[in-house]
Parts: sequence; structure tokens; C-alpha cells
Amino acid sequence: MGRKKSFDEQTVIKAAIAVFSEHGYTGTDVGLVCERANIGRSSFYNTFDSLDALFLRALREYTASGTSLREELRTGTAPTPTLIMHRLGGQLAKQCEDDKRIGCLSANTAAELGREVDAVSTILDPDRQAWLEAYSIVLERGKVEEHIRPDIDTKVHAELIYSVLAGLRIAARVMPADNIQAQASAFIEALCTPEGITALHNHLAPRTYAPGHLISTEGSTQ
Repeated sequence: MGRKKSFDEQTVIKAAIAVFSEHGYTGTDVGLVCERANIGRSSFYNTFDSLDALFLRALREYTASGTSLREELRTGTAPTPTLIMHRLGGQLAKQCEDDKRIGCLSANTAAELGREVDAVSTILDPDRQAWLEAYSIVLERGKVEEHIRPDIDTKVHAELIYSVLAGLRIAARVMPADNIQAQASAFIEALCTPEGITALHNHLAPRTYAPGHLISTEGSTQ
């Protein structure tokens, strides 16, 4: 009989996500993952075929974690500009709270590898498409609410939201947090009608928001 594993695979996946986010795909080796997860190399290779296999699994699980956030974005009842601000501003605030400001594994991987690795693209492409669909739904709803400018191209601006967040995640690794938030706010206001800007400011003014969480109902901080 094989030896029973003495560690939780999810603990290793979580450690791998942190290490790959911090050091990148090419800067990570098995030793770094084992050290972060507090396991031995033999335990690692008894569970995972290779570092590459672990990287792909970590990336899949990381992107899968966005499913609930997309659902909150699609079904949120706060004004559309507020939902977008909480998506961008909340994620960026969460990143800036981390001393290392590691940021997003998906954005970091895309910046490092581009489309060089097919297996990576097969993970990142559907994830990006899912976000674009969610942003498109929110923007269309914002037009109906008359909070989002009627002249914007929904498809193009959904892509722009995705690109702006990815770019600000990279910038947030080195720039002051206030500068990053100001850029996110300026971008979102540029999408808004005057009524949308008012709704955004009125909804955010009385409260702060928890980084990484969207306002899903009026008066909620979740």
C-alpha cells in the first residue's frame, strides 16, 4: 500500500498560487513551492507530476475563484458605476494592502508568457471571455439606468475595463495606492453620464468598501 499523504493538496495549491504570483512561472522552482507549503520534495513528486502540472492546476483554480465575483457583478443591485468601481477599486485596494503587492496570477502570467504556452492560453482565454461577458452585461444595464454613456461601444469598453484592471494591477506593484485608486476612479467616471457620476459618489460617500467585495444590495458592504 502507498503511504498516506500527510498534507492537504489545497494547501500546496494555495502556496503555489502565492509563489507563482510572486516569482513568476520562470522564477519558480520546486524548492520554493515546497518551502512555502512546508512539504518535502518527495511528497511533492508523489502528488504532482511536475512543476508545470502544478502551475497549470494552480492557474485553473485561481481563475475559477472569479466565478462568484462575476456572479456578484452580474446580479448586483447597486448603481452600475459603483459595481465597476468595486471591481476595480476593491481588487486594487486589496493588492495594495499586501506589502509585497504581488497582484493577480492571471495578469502576471499574461504579462510574463503572453501566448507562448498553449496550455496557459486555454485557461486564460475562457476566463477573460467570462469577464468580458460580465462587464458587457453590467454596461448594458448601466445604459438602461442612464448611468453609463449611451454612446460607448459595450464590447470595446468591456474589453477596456478588463485591460485597465490588468494594467493597474501591474502599476500597483510600484505606484502609491492613492494614485492607483485615482486612476481607477477617473476611468470609471469617463464611462458615466452626469447622473452616473452622481450615483457613484452618493453611493460610495457614506461608507468605505471592503477590498475585493462588491456592493450587491443597496446599503450593503458585501
